[in-house]
Order: sequence, then structure tokens, then C-alpha cells
Amino acid sequence: MNDDQAASPRLLELCRRFLKSFGQTVKLVSLYSAGHPVPASSQRESWQLLHELFTESGWDEISFSLVAGRWLANGQLVADSAQAYELLAIAFRCHALQSVTFLPDCKLYELSALCELASTPANRAYETDASDFLKERGVRHIEANLESFVRARRVRPLASTAVQSQRATLLKPPVPVAQTSAPAAPRQPPQQSPQRPQAPTQVSVGFGSFIKSIVERAVVDPQERARIYAEAVRHIETALAQHVSQATHKLLLEKQGVVNERLRTENVLATVTEGKMVVDQEGRILMMDQAAEDLIGRPFSDVAGKNILEKLHGDDQFVALAKDLVIPENRPISDEVRTSGGVQTLSAFRQSMALVHDEQGRVVGTYAVLPHAAKYRETQRMQEEFLANITHDLKAPLTSICSALEVLSEKLGAHIDNEEGEFLDICVRNSRTLRQMIDELLDFSKLQSGRMSVRPERQPLEPLLRECVRALLPWARSKKIDLRLDGAESMAELPQVLADRGRVLQILNNLVSNAIKFTPEGGRVCLSAERGQRDNDAVVVRVKDTGCGISPSDQKLIFDRFSQVQSERRGGVGLGLAIARELVLQHRGRVWVDSEEGHGSTFSFTLPVAADDKAGDDAAQ
Repeated sequence: MNDDQAASPRLLELCRRFLKSFGQTVKLVSLYSAGHPVPASSQRESWQLLHELFTESGWDEISFSLVAGRWLANGQLVADSAQAYELLAIAFRCHALQSVTFLPDCKLYELSALCELASTPANRAYETDASDFLKERGVRHIEANLESFVRARRVRPLASTAVQSQRATLLKPPVPVAQTSAPAAPRQPPQQSPQRPQAPTQVSVGFGSFIKSIVERAVVDPQERARIYAEAVRHIETALAQHVSQATHKLLLEKQGVVNERLRTENVLATVTEGKMVVDQEGRILMMDQAAEDLIGRPFSDVAGKNILEKLHGDDQFVALAKDLVIPENRPISDEVRTSGGVQTLSAFRQSMALVHDEQGRVVGTYAVLPHAAKYRETQRMQEEFLANITHDLKAPLTSICSALEVLSEKLGAHIDNEEGEFLDICVRNSRTLRQMIDELLDFSKLQSGRMSVRPERQPLEPLLRECVRALLPWARSKKIDLRLDGAESMAELPQVLADRGRVLQILNNLVSNAIKFTPEGGRVCLSAERGQRDNDAVVVRVKDTGCGISPSDQKLIFDRFSQVQSERRGGVGLGLAIARELVLQHRGRVWVDSEEGHGSTFSFTLPVAADDKAGDDAAQ
């Protein structure tokens, strides 16, 4: 369609419908990915409108352009204001598009590529060349026509050749004029020289000298020259001052806009957060308030100077930090954001919060729901609180029952028959088992809530191992299991360790009890200790049994709470090994198991060597 051919109202309405649908598609692509079902449906609708427009008009091509704030289709006015299709207007301005031309054979994937180009954020549009973008995606039936000043970014010369030639002529010495009362004859224009004009680079004249030379050639009277020159200089200074004022005012407005946008974003984030942390240019922590300490679960003295991206606590925390902590001056700022922490936690927070943008892509708010991780932690906290309360309430009456049964067993054991005595023994054993289960639940709830403290002290390890063997030896003998302490002579040479006596005995009792429980009659359970081979600053304690062993798949779960991997030999609530692991970790050690089905198991854990003994060993070496 030529410019002088008026389009029918029906065609103009189809053009407006296409522009509206295309703008909505661009908006959806900016919110989702191009292949998401929501924008994909909108892309197909826009594509169908485009082909309907081709069918209705019979045009060979359709070119949409934005000229002086108005939308044109093949040169015909479609919309008087760009505001009616603001998203498309923003895309045109960001990519410096003069027009976009569609051909009748335009494919759906080609329109999708154009939508992806138009949805590029404004702060990244300068990195994308529209023509190259479409060409790389195999688009042949859509052409993006750039503004002419973008295609040729040439530096404009200071003045044209004609003006520079005039400057060169004015710099020639003036011809003397006779001072007579008769008016001077009109000066003839100089003959055009057939020679090539002098190159601009050969003229070197200041702007003041240029004005002065013009005044001197035009005015003879020196006083009048001075007045005109001063007046010209004054006007130039006034004009320059006005331009500087306007430019400065514009810069101040832009600066205030940037500051306001930053403050708006900070206010949005401050509304949904409570704690505050300050880091240096390398991401090291310089300051944090009490709310941040509560979030991390550690005091500021423990994390001061550490990089904020380091794993400060468990998997229930994560950090998001901009790559450029210092605003670069010679390049655009990076849009990369570094993250650290639990993958599931990060995924939960991402799925629970959405950023609210305006039509220009700026962040104006957030929309959030309670994260799955927070719901899980709250439910877990309620469960642990209930568990702690119920086990505490059960322990007192159960202790009374156990004491009463033990007294009855001691006093009436010789006066009752064998069957009644067997029933009484069963009651005593079951009450002790139940009391042990409740003790484990209480210990575990204390560990989870942080109320079980560990106070390591410098002490030898051998007495702790011997005390554990003496305490559990009667139970082992009742099951006809050989419980022994191996290498007792060499243990005297071991260095002293940092250990909480009561908690280490609890670790040993849990591991040895577990070994006795799963070792058949006639089996053997051995305790031993030696200096760590891989870690020379630790002592390794081992509990080895000749039981049925543990499968590789169960070894990954053996230290989980409430884990029962040997269902046929179930006993307790599955917290003994979990408690032992937590206590070892609080001693800054590690625990593991080596086992093979049918060949027994070996549970090992480490305890740190006391500082004095460590220094003595280093000196001896």
C-alpha cells in the first residue's frame, strides 16, 4: 500500500487489534519464558491476527513504525498516541527501531523471536543488536529497521567545509580602504578558485578569534567594534549559561530519579526484612544487628570478617549477593547474583515470593506467601515442643513404676513361683526399656532446641572406655556376648582429649548398646582407640561387633533420627545413633560406620586432642 492509498476503517481496526495483541504478548514474554503456555497462546493469537490482516488487505508487506509519538501502518495513521501501546513504544525506543516490517509468509517462531527481542529489559537493550538477534534465530520474514543515527554513529565535524573556507578567507589580511567622504564601492565577491578547498584539519582558529574577525571586517569604527564584540560575547555567555543550566537541571532530575528509584526499592525490601548486615567490597561481614544474629544463630563475634557467602549455619539458610559490590565506572554493572546455601531452601523462597514490576520493568513491590521451609520449621518446632512436654510428663510416673517393680522383684523374688517371677521380670525389663526410650526422646529434644550443652575438658580417654565396659558387661553376659576392651596397654600412650565426660559416656553407651542389641549369642563386641592416621590432631574410638552387618543403602540412613533399618530386631525409637552423632559433632568430631552384610559393623568417631598434648607431639617430631 502506498502512502497516498487510504486504508479502510476495517484495516485500521485490524492494525490496532494486532498492535494491542502484540503488546500484550510482549508483556507476557517478559513475565514468563517465550515457551511458556501462557505467552505461547498469546503469540498464536497475534500471529493469526497478522495473517488475517494480510488476507483482508492483500498487502505485500506491512510496516509498523513509531513516528513523532504516533503509530503508523504502511504510512497510514493507526493511533495518535504511543501511550495506547506503551510497551511497544518502550521496546521501539530501547532498541532504536524506526519500523518493523512483516512479510506474508511470517512464521509463528519468527514472531516469537520478535517478542523475545521486544521483551528485553531496558537496562540490557543496548547490548542487543535487533537485526543480529533476529538473524541468529533464523528470522527471514520480519525486518527490524533501525534509526538512521544508530546505523551510522559518526562524529559530526565541527563546521562544514563552506564555513571553514569562509573562516580561512576571513583570516587573510584586510585590504586597506581610503578614508573619503564618498561611500566605498561595493565589494565584489571573490572569484571561486578552481583549486580544491583547503582541508578542515589545516584550519586552526578559536571561536573568539572567529567572532572578532567577523566584527573587524564588518565594522570600521574601533569603538563600535568593541561594543559589538562585547555585546556578542555577552549574548554568547548568556546562551551558554542558559544551556548549562538546562543541562544541569536535567542531570539533577535524572539523578534524583535514580536516587528515588533506589530508595523505593530499598523501602520495599526493608518492609519485608528485619535484620541488617554490612559487608565490605569483598563481601566480608563488618556489622550486624541483633535481628541478623538471631537469623544466623551465631553472635557477631563468631562471623566477623568472614565472607557472607560462606556456609554460616545449616541448610535452612541462604544468601543472595550482587556480583558487583562496587559500582564500576568503565563498564555496565553485571546482572549476575551469587547465591549460597541450601538448594531446597532457596527453591522454597523463590516459589513463595514474586516481584511486582511496573510497565517499564522497575521493581515497585513484592508479593509473598509463607515459604514452605518456614511452614516446615514451624511444624517441626511444634512437634519437638509437644514431644519434649509429653516425654517430660511421662518420665516422673514411669520412674515411680520402675522403682516399685524393682523393689517388688527384690523382696518377693524368693517367695513367688517361677511363672510369677518370670512375669515380674518381664515387667521390670519393659519398664526399663520404656524409661530408656523416654530418656532418648528428652535428650534429642534438648539437642534440637540447643538446651543440651557440651563442656569439653582435658582428660584421658582410657577411663571412659573402661567405665562403659563395666556398665554394660552384665547385659552382654546375659546375652552370652563377649564384651572387651582391646589394646588397653597401648591406650596409656594416647594423648589426652577434649571431652565432656558425661556426654562421651553417653556416646559410648549408645554405640555399644546398639552393637550388643544386634549381635547374636556367642558374638563379640570390642572397644578400641588409636591416634588418627588421616587426622593427627584427633583420637579415633571404634566399636566393632560380629553382628549381621548393615547394607550400603541402610548405612546412609543409620544416623538419621527415628531410623530403624533392622526391622526384624526393632528396639527403642531409633534415636540412639542420631543422639550420638549430634554429640560427636558438638565435640567438633565426626562419626561414621564401616560394615558389610554378614560380617559385622564398626562404628567410629573422633575426639580432638588437647592443645597441650598436640603442641608436645609437634615438638617431639
